[in-house]
Amino acid sequence: MPDPSHILVVDDSPTQLRQIQFLLEREAFVVRSAVDGVQAIASIEDNMPMLVVTDLQMPDMDGLELVTRLNFQYPQIPVVLMTAHGSEDIAAHALAKGATSYVPKRDLAVRLLDTVQPILSMAESDESYRRLVSC
Repeated sequence: MPDPSHILVVDDSPTQLRQIQFLLEREAFVVRSAVDGVQAIASIEDNMPMLVVTDLQMPDMDGLELVTRLNFQYPQIPVVLMTAHGSEDIAAHALAKGATSYVPKRDLAVRLLDTVQPILSMAESDESYRRLVSC
């Protein structure tokens, strides 16, 4: 079962990764990181997060590929996509591929927590419901 405070952040930029970790850890989230989609999948197989926050442009497996793969393999894990080159077209494409939400990197400091918290609340409710039904 995923830890309700565990978030996996996927970004190949060490600076951006640290900024996102700081924003989330300041709110008492446990943050693990990966530098690309391949490393993210391995991390998820080892320790299931409640949420994945991923960059769009990365080497080996980009954010859209990761969203597609997670939507297929782990549909219960919500994914928030972020990119430095945001547009409505990218956001619509990410949502069509299975992303739960989208945050432009220029707005991370203002919008990341406002995006993540309701998604995690909903995911926790869904997990509680699954446990209740399984009893």
